[in-house]
Amino acid sequence: MYAAATSNGANKQHPLSVSQITQLIRDRIESVPRIWLCGEISNFKAASSGHWYFSLKDDKSQIRANMWRSAAQRVSFRPRDGMQVLVSGTLGVYPPRGEYNLIVDRIEEMGLGKLRAEFERLKIQLRAEGLFEPDHKKPLPLLPTKIGIVTSPTGAAVRDMLRVLNARHGGLHVLIYPARVQGQGAAAEIAEGVQFLDERGACDVIIVGRGGGSEEDLWAFNEEVLARAIYAAKTPIVSAVGHEVDFTIADFVADVRAATPSNAAELVVQTKNEYRKTLDSLVQRMGRLMQQRLLSYKMRITISESNPIFVRVRSRINEAGRKVGDAEYRLKNSITQRLYAGERRLARADERLQIQRLQDRLALLQQRLQQADRSLAQRSGLHLERAQQRFAAVAARLSDLSPLKILGRGYAVVFDDQQRVVRRATGVKVGSVVSVRLGEGELTARVIEKPREEVQEELF
Repeated sequence: MYAAATSNGANKQHPLSVSQITQLIRDRIESVPRIWLCGEISNFKAASSGHWYFSLKDDKSQIRANMWRSAAQRVSFRPRDGMQVLVSGTLGVYPPRGEYNLIVDRIEEMGLGKLRAEFERLKIQLRAEGLFEPDHKKPLPLLPTKIGIVTSPTGAAVRDMLRVLNARHGGLHVLIYPARVQGQGAAAEIAEGVQFLDERGACDVIIVGRGGGSEEDLWAFNEEVLARAIYAAKTPIVSAVGHEVDFTIADFVADVRAATPSNAAELVVQTKNEYRKTLDSLVQRMGRLMQQRLLSYKMRITISESNPIFVRVRSRINEAGRKVGDAEYRLKNSITQRLYAGERRLARADERLQIQRLQDRLALLQQRLQQADRSLAQRSGLHLERAQQRFAAVAARLSDLSPLKILGRGYAVVFDDQQRVVRRATGVKVGSVVSVRLGEGELTARVIEKPREEVQEELF
């Protein structure tokens, strides 16, 4: 019927229906054999059923395409908008809408095979050289005063970073080094920016990055010249390239990898509340450490006070003090008793004196009293001097007997692991741990050798 219609020609008296012309077009289009197309993916959508729907376009035209779940499950990568691909399939027509589309059963990334091979080769090489080692990575400063950014000055990434930095901590000094972030020579420009800010920018931290894009767009951050510039930098480097799913060589070499440029700004600068919490945490930690150290000192003092050496020294000092106190009490009591006795004798003599002889006797007694005073003063001074000499002798003897003074002359006291004083070399064994008390401080040592005769004596 369709052939007759086309041969006779459609006219006003015998028009074709929409279904008829659609079927005619469908027959012609679906008769086209399998084709290969290259183009850019746009409006990609993965349905819950597993089917993929997208469009292929170039600078002048586009065609709708779909890929059924059975074919999509065989694809090793996830297509996305902007990706240049090579597809194979057949043409089909969807009659309800009168649209033709491409039914894709194979899809490949254009040029990505070579890029991926180069990526893996460089990744293996740089890892072998140690550029990815965690020991080389530098920590980020707690509060940077100057932040360097190497990126495109017109991209959305730099605006996002500046917005986040101002929101988290306004008034920061930000130095932007403009560089291309894709295309030929972009990696060299970014590397030059890293070197410049590292050597002359006086930055506390440097952010290197850009917004999302295809693997070809991000390739500048996979080149060796940039990786080595990041590794050689003395300033901490934060890599913020693309989205969270994008990984580049720069991410592996940098000191810190951020999921996005905005995330890089969040990692570099905390909010004021976060700094306040950090400061409070540090203050609390410092207080706990001080308390622990004070308790440790108190315990060491308590242990030292209970040491037998110090107990004996304190006992001897207390005993000497009691002896000095007793001697002083006896001396004062003796002087007082002698004075009272002299006064009593003087009183009895006065009673016996007759009034007429009072003046003569009084003069004589005054003379004798003066002599007695002088003698008493001399004797009292002599007794006191002798007591002081005895006290000084006792104190000097105690000082000479003090183990601390002996230790101060270069001697040491050795204790075994039971805190017993070691007096002979046979009291310890080779390999045992001993404590050595010096004039100032204490050491812990291990016995590594003993005189041969001491070892023989232990054996017999």
